[in-house]
Formats: sequence, C-alpha cells, structure tokens
Amino acid sequence: MEYIKKTAEGIAKHALEVISCIDEEQVELMVECINEADSTFIVGSGRSELVGKAFAMRLMHLGFRVYVVGDVTTPALTDEDCLIAISGSGETKTVTLAAKTAKEVGTQVIGVTTDLGSTLGKNADVVVNIDSKSKVPWKYYTSHVLKGNYDDLTPMGTLFEDSTHLFLDGLIASFMVRLNKKETDLEKLHSQDR
Repeated sequence: MEYIKKTAEGIAKHALEVISCIDEEQVELMVECINEADSTFIVGSGRSELVGKAFAMRLMHLGFRVYVVGDVTTPALTDEDCLIAISGSGETKTVTLAAKTAKEVGTQVIGVTTDLGSTLGKNADVVVNIDSKSKVPWKYYTSHVLKGNYDDLTPMGTLFEDSTHLFLDGLIASFMVRLNKKETDLEKLHSQDR
C-alpha cells in the first residue's frame, strides 16, 4: 500500500498544480468550440485515446454528438465540427495526421499536449497545455527533473494522461453547471443493464 498511496498522492498533487496553470482563455475557447460544433471528434493514441474515450462518453451523456476517430461508425469531419486531439508529445503521427486532415476541411482543432511548440501545438486553433512528463522525457528533463519533480513511479506519459483525465472530468462538471444538468440528466443517456 505504501507505493500505491505515495503514487496516488503524487499524481493528484501534480494534476492540481498543472490544471491551475492552464490558460483560462484557451479553456473558454475549447468550451465555445464544443458548444458550437455540430459534432465533436476525439483522437488520441494508446492511453491518451482511452482518456479521450472517457471524455467522449461523458460528452455523449450531456447530449453532445461525439465520435472517436477510428471507430467504424465515425463519419467524415466537416467545417461545422471540432476535433479534440490528445497527445502528450504533440508528435504522435496518428494524432497529428488527424489534426492536419481536420484543418484541411476547416474543422476547428483543439490540441491537448505538454508541448506548445510541437506539431500539434503549432497547428491547433486552441491549445490546452498539460505541463507534464510525456513519453519524450528529455523535453521534461530540464524544467522538472532538475527541480526534483521527476518520479519513476509514474512512467512515461502517466502524469500527462492522469492530469488530462482529471482536467477533462472537471470540464464535464463545468458543462453540467453551464447547461444546468444534474446527474439524473446524464443517467438518461447512460447505458445500463436493467
């Protein structure tokens, strides 16, 4: 239990610090994009995709039309949609290719990444910076490891993925308040065994 508690405390502390530093203007722009879009598309790879799918599910529970890129029933993007692209490094090929394709058809692109200067960061219309260690540790090294904030018990993209997940869950709570939705409203669109 010692390592479980230590790691959970470290992740929670890190996530709170990172989320408190996110540019509020970018968050408002993200909310506007989702609100105004006909459909919201989400793309990620690996664990980032899983975080994106969890967010997609909650957006659906709120009544948004949402798709995960790569699913067999996902339609084509249009200029009336938005794409949320999640990549810690901002260089994941499938994610940057989806973002590039979206831009070509006029879709608004929201990038969620650790690196504002990455391919994703430079090409997104809205960028939410989750300042965490990603799978590209040398980029994180100078700003965090030398300050003593590196922890081998959160390997590769763990801090990014967990912080992103908590940020997106917080965004769902924000949507609930803005849309005056309660948990009972979300339950109506929740698949359940009855």
